[in-house]
Amino acid sequence: MENYHLYFASCVRDGGIWHYTLQDGTLHREGKTPCDRPMYLYAEDGKLWALLRRPFADGEESGLLSFTLDPEGRPVQAGEPVSTRGVVACHLCRWKGEIYAANYLSGSIWSLSGALDVHEGKGIHPVRQEAPHTHYVMPAPDGACLLAVDLGLDAVYSYDTSLNILNVAHVPAGHGARHLAYSEDGRTVFCANELASTVTVFSYGGGKLIPGQTVSALGHPAESTAAAIRVKGEYVYVSNRGDDSISCLHWDGKNLELCSVTPCGGASPRDFLIVEDLLICTNETGNSVTLFRVEGDRLKDTGERIPMDAPLCVVAQAVRI
Repeated sequence: MENYHLYFASCVRDGGIWHYTLQDGTLHREGKTPCDRPMYLYAEDGKLWALLRRPFADGEESGLLSFTLDPEGRPVQAGEPVSTRGVVACHLCRWKGEIYAANYLSGSIWSLSGALDVHEGKGIHPVRQEAPHTHYVMPAPDGACLLAVDLGLDAVYSYDTSLNILNVAHVPAGHGARHLAYSEDGRTVFCANELASTVTVFSYGGGKLIPGQTVSALGHPAESTAAAIRVKGEYVYVSNRGDDSISCLHWDGKNLELCSVTPCGGASPRDFLIVEDLLICTNETGNSVTLFRVEGDRLKDTGERIPMDAPLCVVAQAVRI
């Protein structure tokens, strides 16, 4: 049997990293590690990394803060923040032993080893795409390269370990590529497009992405922006801010089709995570975490609400007992 440690980023000055355990489908609060405005977290192999929005008194650059996890899963700070050499770092990952981060306002990808790639250009949206805005970075499904998403350029970049560009793929102009999720066989990459609330389907192989279908995540016009995207089996889930909902789409291996849209139970669902049959949603402006049971193409609201100031993301570490 597996239980889980869950870590939430509460992005306020007196916020920090909230630690919960998930035991037999029930969340238990364990404690809080104070830190200033964490934007995103990554947990792996008994370690935790946090991106802090602006930890340095003499500048606007974001910082990477490292933690070890003690036997009870509690974060223990290891050192001081290291600059990401960019402004508003909002996503990070670990690949081949190295940490990588996306600096949103700077439009750059950075690695802890010192590599930096700064994007250039702009998109067609006059306000949101006036410059590059990197929003996501993660190893490709097969680990052959690093994938990074730029909302400002409607682009998905492929990198090697030194941040040399290998390939660039695009979503439709003005859709605003934001986050990725992968099919379980690793052959398909789904891109949540923030500005148009759509999902673009890419076929993936050999480090290259080939764009295909783009579908609405809502099925109707709305003042909404897509945020997080996750895959569980044959279903793709997308959170929608403004509409304050979570969409479920079905992937049959060839076509993606919208199945349902469920109210998220809060406001501005920036991130969510699916752990077994439980969907955990972080509602940034609603200052809450909401929980749902995943039942195929439907979500069932459990009614459970956890108050939390500006929760931006949630990550999990499995613990076998």
